[in-house]
Amino acid sequence: MVVSSAKGEQLSSTETFGEYFDIWLANRRPYLEPGSYINYVSDGRVRLAPLRPIKLSKLTTPVIEAWLAETVAAARWKPKTINNSMRTLVACLNEAVRKGRIVRNPANGVKRLPNEHAEREYLRLDEIPIYLNACEPFYRPLAELLIATGMRISEALALGWQDVDFNNSAIRVMRSSKRDGIGSTKGDRFRSVDFGPRLRSVLLDVKARQQELGLDRDGTGPVFLGPGRWPNAPGTARMERSTVAREWHKRALCDAGLRDMPLHSLRHTAAAAWLTTGKPLMYVQRQLGHASITTTESCYGHLEVTFLKGAAAETEAAIWGAPVAS
Repeated sequence: MVVSSAKGEQLSSTETFGEYFDIWLANRRPYLEPGSYINYVSDGRVRLAPLRPIKLSKLTTPVIEAWLAETVAAARWKPKTINNSMRTLVACLNEAVRKGRIVRNPANGVKRLPNEHAEREYLRLDEIPIYLNACEPFYRPLAELLIATGMRISEALALGWQDVDFNNSAIRVMRSSKRDGIGSTKGDRFRSVDFGPRLRSVLLDVKARQQELGLDRDGTGPVFLGPGRWPNAPGTARMERSTVAREWHKRALCDAGLRDMPLHSLRHTAAAAWLTTGKPLMYVQRQLGHASITTTESCYGHLEVTFLKGAAAETEAAIWGAPVAS
């Protein structure tokens, strides 16, 4: 039971943070993707575990700051992971405020950790053909799409032929592949991604082959099917993310003699290719589906230098008709 002071400035209760968190998460579960729910569970029962025995009304900003300092000192998790747990804590306590369990959210006053700077690995322009030529035939069309569009692997594996607009050379990204099936995209955001004539030809070849084998009778089946009985022939089930990332991608890098990098690096490869060939950050943001241009700039802004260097001279040439120095 919550007891309020006369001025309503303090609340007290025997309820602990852990007890409230479990109730909050149970109420949130119907609205969460399975993967998100698992992350919330890990936050509440593992990373936020030291806060669980504390009474909800006794959870103050200094207490949370002390937990943060101890968590950092333990060096079990990266700053990004700890910040994600902080976001979970903030969301939980915001709900506690709305429910009248506490007057204010003490986590709002805690400064987030600076994320570690990590140089994002990607294939350089001259390495892309080498990588693609090393891909096995059944994997190469998917690799071509990832590099040409910057789509997440989960988005690519959820693609159906109805999502590919060949007339306008665009792909509607509306779903993503989850552990238990097809679900929503990251952040529940839809977008349209454009592609060029090369990828158009690649996708048309894939579609024609599936139709020849009777695997796409109504034009709504998955774009990327796993290998069937014979390695070079598609099967009837979608490709598996773990197989793509841990086997086919790694094998292609090894056969091509390239350095090791995660499959997600193909998304970075797309962004780097656009920027180093003069595309603006706004284009990259829209292609990748970032909610904010700030995210795009923080990840890839340093790659826009070549584009920026030539901008002033090109603008002068457009105004005055002066030749641009090579």
